[in-house]
Amino acid sequence: MRKCLLYFFLLCVALLAAQSGKNVAPQLFKVNALAPGVSYELGVGRNTTLDFGLFFGFAARGGSDRDTEFGLFPSFTGELRYFTNMERRKSKRKYIAGNSGNYIALANQFQSGNSLIGNLDFNSNYYYNLGVVYGIQRTRKKGFYWGISFGPGLFKDEFDTDFGLMLNARLGWVIGKRG
Repeated sequence: MRKCLLYFFLLCVALLAAQSGKNVAPQLFKVNALAPGVSYELGVGRNTTLDFGLFFGFAARGGSDRDTEFGLFPSFTGELRYFTNMERRKSKRKYIAGNSGNYIALANQFQSGNSLIGNLDFNSNYYYNLGVVYGIQRTRKKGFYWGISFGPGLFKDEFDTDFGLMLNARLGWVIGKRG
């Protein structure tokens, strides 16, 4: 009888812990290789994170009738992410550490129009993008991660406002604990 009570007690504790725990990592520090930079993802809810990134975007312009110009442009991103499939991934015993899952996000991106390095400068001093994106992020057990997101967006600079498709790809490593 004591063993039954003990097992029942342990089962209740496990179920309560599962209900109150987060599916997302409390924090992730990532180094990005595709667009050199860093990002920090903070778990703010059971399936919700805030992701902030600072990186350098590369651009080049040239042709047969002009000199080739290039530039590295400082950029900042901020996303509010809601992971949609964490429970399903857990039920199938799939890896969710490092926020391995699919998400919907409100994405913000800001980029300077003036290059930090190089001789290419754009007409506008800034570019701002805002969109709702669907994304996939996977983190492997050794820390390697990749992600892609896409969706409709609003693109604004000093002179114009347009609508289009936002597309973002990430590749890099999670530094430290993954969840």
